[in-house]
Formats: sequence, structure tokens, C-alpha cells
Amino acid sequence: RVNYSNKIYEKKELTDDQKKVVSSVINSSPDTFLIHGVTGSGKTEVYMEIIDYYLSLGKSCIVLVPEISLTPQMVERFQKRFGDRIAALHSALSDGEKYDEWRRICRGEVDIVIGARSAIFAPLSNLGIIIIDEEHSDSYKQSDPSPRYSAKDIALIRAKYHNCSVVFGSATPSLETMARACKGVYKLLSLPNRVNGKKLPQVTIVDMNSEIKKTKGHFSPLLIDKIQNCLNRHEQVILLLNRRGYSPFVTCRNCGYTFKCPNCDISLTYHKSSNTLRCHYCGYGEKVYSECPNCHEKALNNLGVGTQKIEEELVKLFNCQVLRMDYDTTSRKGMHEEMIRSFKNQKYDILLGTQMVAKGLDFSNVTLVGVINADTSLNIPDFRSSENTFSLLSQVAGRSGRSEKEGCVVIQTFNPDHYAIDLCKSHDYIGFYNKEMIIRKQLKYPPYFYLCNVRISGKDASYIMGEALKIKRSLEKNFPNMIILGPSTASIFRVNNIFRYNIILKYKSDDGLYDIFEKIIDHYLGNSKIRIDVDFNPSQML
Repeated sequence: RVNYSNKIYEKKELTDDQKKVVSSVINSSPDTFLIHGVTGSGKTEVYMEIIDYYLSLGKSCIVLVPEISLTPQMVERFQKRFGDRIAALHSALSDGEKYDEWRRICRGEVDIVIGARSAIFAPLSNLGIIIIDEEHSDSYKQSDPSPRYSAKDIALIRAKYHNCSVVFGSATPSLETMARACKGVYKLLSLPNRVNGKKLPQVTIVDMNSEIKKTKGHFSPLLIDKIQNCLNRHEQVILLLNRRGYSPFVTCRNCGYTFKCPNCDISLTYHKSSNTLRCHYCGYGEKVYSECPNCHEKALNNLGVGTQKIEEELVKLFNCQVLRMDYDTTSRKGMHEEMIRSFKNQKYDILLGTQMVAKGLDFSNVTLVGVINADTSLNIPDFRSSENTFSLLSQVAGRSGRSEKEGCVVIQTFNPDHYAIDLCKSHDYIGFYNKEMIIRKQLKYPPYFYLCNVRISGKDASYIMGEALKIKRSLEKNFPNMIILGPSTASIFRVNNIFRYNIILKYKSDDGLYDIFEKIIDHYLGNSKIRIDVDFNPSQML
């Protein structure tokens, strides 16, 4: 038992697999490691053991987590073991709180910094290790606004400067990271088993094409039975629906009119609690009235499904306490921490949420995970949509059965034969990796090619298109062997009355690319009619 700052931490006995991983990291010269460990394999305990070693050498450490919601839980675990010489840095802190934490770090009062991507810039000296948990998450990339950066790339640069190691950890590593590990650029370490010796939860795929007529609301009979049995045993449930709001859009069944944002090319999302339609891009909102503004009939329909609607259905179907966790319910300061604590203390039976409930959360009484619609992320027009779907489903499945009780998972989908969903059934990351790598190679996508997205935007669509064509011709002239696609309209062409075109570059070598972009950006400096944004290795292609 270790006692720091009056907090007692019961040090856990590591498994043989965990000991091998710790030994490999601390006994190697500074290097980059990938820990590929299944959900529940005890990666956090491994991180703490590695950090313990570097603290004993008088060195400091940085730990990155992908979601703000995970930061309080991680900080609490680390404080129990390492005391109060820990700083937390993330965007939920006020400017004053960030300043206080920054000053503590500068004064040398802190040995460990935990936080989201911006914590990679923490002014620690004498760094011993940088750990990036759930490294597959695209939240480690700052895409908008500028400056654009990847916390993973910054970690590698800082590690070189400080002559320290970097540890990436994930149950579903990004294809780029796994490819580097397989080539020997990173050292691959494995945690193939859960620490409690239990098997990974059994996953059942429900084909909603055949079940749709039997459903109650958006719940298949199987998922309803599983939830009821779970509640009868006084166990807890996590339900994932990666779409907030009450309904994705409102339309008129008489004339087909759909409410759209006047500033963006996107339908408005209905939020029942405030009876408003909101744009999740520019923030525009308007009240909902009973009749259609086009044909003036009282024939409005809420189509699709959001977390608010699912919460309403749960209350009707079951006698239970439901906790909804999405952007709307966690926008108030401290709500992430409060909700996690309430659910952990079993004040609620069901935790319903968007992807923020899929990563890193550890609740011993959760024995059932349900996915309402697994196709949501699969249908996004992005070459990473299959990878993101497999990762999200695998991560949320890993929230089930993490303690002594057996866990199970029910995934509802209209695409049961898609490999990203089918391979989740057997928790087969390697099978998915091999399948996806073949597709990436054929289509010349990462990790076989680098990508760069050039966005040209402005208020005059025809002018922007003309300038985009000039930029493309300039790129083709300077890089005749490069694959240059576009210009094409962005997935959402107009956002806040700004029209957007994309030019996508695929290349093996970036020789001279930075120089030509500097010239292009300099050429348009002072031109208020156009904006040029260059995003290397974009996390999203929207």
C-alpha cells in the first residue's frame, strides 16, 4: 500500500503480460512504443507503473487523454497513487484556472500533467515519458481553428528534444500507428487478455432490416429483454447513440418541406426540451411552430432519432433512472465529473450518450452495452468511416463486463454484413486492420500515401471556384506526379454563409510542398474575399 497526501492507493499486482510491457518500456533506451491492449487489459495500471519508475529518477511525465470527460476520472486515479503533484490541463478550465495550473508547472510544483491535446505543450522540464492513451482518437488533431497541429506529432518532436520515450496506447490503434509498429518504426507491445481473466463480452449483432417491424420505438425485442433482465439484477446499462438532440430533422409530410439553416447547407436539429430547431455548425436557432411555413398544414414530422428521443422512449419502456450524457447536458462546467460520479455510485440505471460514453470509462456494475444505430458513423463521407465505426463499436463494447460480472453487447444495425460491424462480433482488430489496409492501398490513402486538404472559402461562390481552379493549376504545374483531386464542394458546402471548396492532394513525398503553399497564402494575404486553409494529414475530410 502506498500513502500519498493522506490518500491510500491499493497497489495492484500486475499480470505477467503487464510486467513484460512495463519492463520493455523502462529497460529500453528512449524509443516510441505502441501498447495494443484489449479493453480492460489494465493499460492505465501499466501507465502508472511506468510513471512510478520515471518519477523515482526525478523525471516528469505527460499523460494525454482524448476526451475532457475522461480527465477528472484519470486525475482522480493518479492522485490516489501519486498525490497532489499533478496538474490538469484541458479546455473546460477557465482562463484563470489554466493560468494557475501553468504557473504551478513552471514553478516545478508538478511532476505529472494530465489533459487533452493542448497539455502536450505543458512547460515541464526533464521529461521522462509522454503517454498518449486512446491514441486512435481524432480529437488529438486540432483541425479548426488555426494553428492546426497533431498532439501525437508534437509528442514525437518533444520526445526527440528531451531524449525521452513516447507510449501510444489503444485497443484499436489507428491504421497509421499500427502500420508503423508492424514495420518496426515503433516497438509493438501487446496486452491480449483482460486483467480479471474474463473473456471479452459476447457481442450480438441485430439485423434491423428484419427486426424493424417488431421494434418498440428504436429498440429491438432482444435489446429490450436484455435491458429488462439487467435492471432486474440491479446491474447497469450503457447505451450509445452518436447523435444528440431529439430528432436530426423536421419535415412536412404534406409538402416535403424540411427545416434548414439559413446560413448553412444542413438541416436543423430538433431539441424537444427547449422546443427549438438548432444548427450544430453556426449556432442558429428558431422556435418550432405547429404548422408548416411552406404549405401551412399542421403536418410536421420529427424524422430520425437523437439522444433526447431515446431518453423519452426509455422512460416509457422501463421503470428506471436514465442519465443522458451528450454535449447539451454536459455544457455546464463540472457536469462531466458530476455525471460520471453519479453513475459510478449507481444513482442511475442507464447511461445514454454519444461517443463520449465509449472511451475510457470504467464502471464495475455495467454488464450490458447497447448500440442503437451502428450505421451513423458508417455513412459519413470520409475514407476513415469504416475505421471510426469499428473503433467506436469496439471501444463502447469494452465498457461491458469489466469487473467480476459477465458482460454482453447488443449492436443494432442495417448493415450487419459490413466488415467493420461483423468483425466487432469477434473483437478481431487484426482482421479489420488487414482488410482495411488492402482497401487503403488500392485507393491510395494513408498509411500508403500522405494527404493534404486545401480549403478555399469565401462569400462569393463563383469567385471562390475560379480561384480554386487557379490554385489547382499552380499545384499541377509544380507537382506533375502528385495526385490532385478537385476542386470540389465540401460535404457541407455553406457554413455561416461562407462557401467552401476542397482540393485534396495525395503524395509520397512533400518536397517543396510547404514552400509552394507559403507562396499561395502570401499571394492572397490582404484579400478579404478569400481564405486559404491548408491541413496536412487531416483527421476528417468533410
